Amino acid sequence: MGNIEVITGPMFSGKTTELLRRLERYVLAGCSYIAIKPAVDTRDQSTTIKTIRGEVNLNPIKVASLHPIKPTTKVILLDEGQFFGPEIVSFCQVQRDQGRIVIVSGLDMDYRRQPFGSMDKLMAIADSVTKLTAICSCGKEAIFTQKLNPDSQYIDIGDTEKYIPVCTDCYNSAGLKECVS
Repeated sequence: MGNIEVITGPMFSGKTTELLRRLERYVLAGCSYIAIKPAVDTRDQSTTIKTIRGEVNLNPIKVASLHPIKPTTKVILLDEGQFFGPEIVSFCQVQRDQGRIVIVSGLDMDYRRQPFGSMDKLMAIADSVTKLTAICSCGKEAIFTQKLNPDSQYIDIGDTEKYIPVCTDCYNSAGLKECVS
């Protein structure tokens, strides 16, 4: 029996690290896997963790769309799920129906506090959802991602030079109280 697991939260909450942690369990069990990442995410990030048992490496393939992908592995990992198009929902449903385990990590909200991509729809059909938090600079739990220099560019790939995790109080005190529809 297949299932869909979603790992979500703001930037810097450890979503990809949690994806790797879960992958390690399946690797130890001898399960085959494929990791997929959207080509739009051009960041060069390390997707390897070292554990007491060795090293686990995601080694994701980058794709423009999930449509041509026909996995034959037991486990499918989708990193940065918010950047996949609406096809992510049907892709995950088909894979689950075929008995595969699909684990997706991605932002639940954009910097405007709106659902990001199709992550909201994916969370609705998931068998489990893990919502992580980061730590705001004030020390509170951060559930939002704040863009340091908001502009009209919606998809703006970046890291600490462009985004920070913030709690509700800091998000509101930064003059970002309005939510863009």
